[in-house]
Amino acid sequence: METTSNRVCPVWAAYTLLIPLRKFQHDPQKILSPYVTEGMRVMDYGCAMGWFSIPLARMTGAGGTVYCVDIQEKMLEKLEKRASSKHLSGIVRPLLVGGNYNPAELTDRLDFVLLFAVVHEVPDKQQLFNDIFGMLKAGGKVLFAEPKGHVSPEDFRRSVDMASLAGLVVSPEKPLDNGLSCLLVKEKSA
Repeated sequence: METTSNRVCPVWAAYTLLIPLRKFQHDPQKILSPYVTEGMRVMDYGCAMGWFSIPLARMTGAGGTVYCVDIQEKMLEKLEKRASSKHLSGIVRPLLVGGNYNPAELTDRLDFVLLFAVVHEVPDKQQLFNDIFGMLKAGGKVLFAEPKGHVSPEDFRRSVDMASLAGLVVSPEKPLDNGLSCLLVKEKSA
């Protein structure tokens, strides 16, 4: 997957995403607890250094797995160190796009996918949504959110349309109070 350097968060800037004050705006427990329970297999796509990955690992527990996907090896290295220091290494599974990330290996295995402020950085959004649809189990959910200011409501709507083309259904539930967000579902077969 190609990337354009001006659209991807640099490693040095990702440290600012780990500051504790961020919890007032993006509290992982509050945002994710309605969708994630112990034993689940989940994915944090665009995980960076793991603002959401570490709490996801605590939520899924030892019986769960958190696949942490990023395009930058340095981000995943920092995430691995953070997970190790919190005794979560066995739960957190770093996957590098262009490396060991292979969506076909996860076909019908995921219960939940987090796409938080990342889709606007992905060059082939349609392929991303197609891959996510394939990796989700029937009934699996995707929390998709983009930051206002970086993404216009029109661009967000276009991304939601791509998710729909991939087969994901938009839930009426609004996962976040502010910003651009939606909950997508892979419906169970009839």
